[in-house]
Amino acid sequence: MLTKLLPDQISTFWPIIKYAVEESLPPIAGEHPDKMNRILSAMLSGLLEVWVSYKKPSNKFEAVVVTQFLYDDASNTKNLLLYCLYGYEQIDPSSWDEGWIVLSKYAKTKKCHSIMAYSANPYLVELAKTFGGNTDYTFISLALNKIV
Repeated sequence: MLTKLLPDQISTFWPIIKYAVEESLPPIAGEHPDKMNRILSAMLSGLLEVWVSYKKPSNKFEAVVVTQFLYDDASNTKNLLLYCLYGYEQIDPSSWDEGWIVLSKYAKTKKCHSIMAYSANPYLVELAKTFGGNTDYTFISLALNKIV
């Protein structure tokens, strides 16, 4: 079951969430000595939203997903970005399917055009294709301190 956490729940489960974020940060995050505090602040303010997947009856976290709304001003388009996603163990295929559907419905209620993600996980890329996702593009990141 995928559930969006409230700010007080984020605070309660921060050690678990922090580990998931540290293990799955996107390449856009960069390095900053205060990075994790900034991410926590963004979560508590609602700029980033935290979702957890868990299985009953244990209610043990199966995965953590952090989302963020992205706005493209030039095209006036709003999208839901899967900022990071981390699974604590092998995730059941039905949980993946349910998660995509829950996030898709949520994004639709927020008037998003699409869901976007960065991923190096082949299974996630293939799963996105089964939902009609376009995976033709390659994310390119050039570290400026290595170039100039």
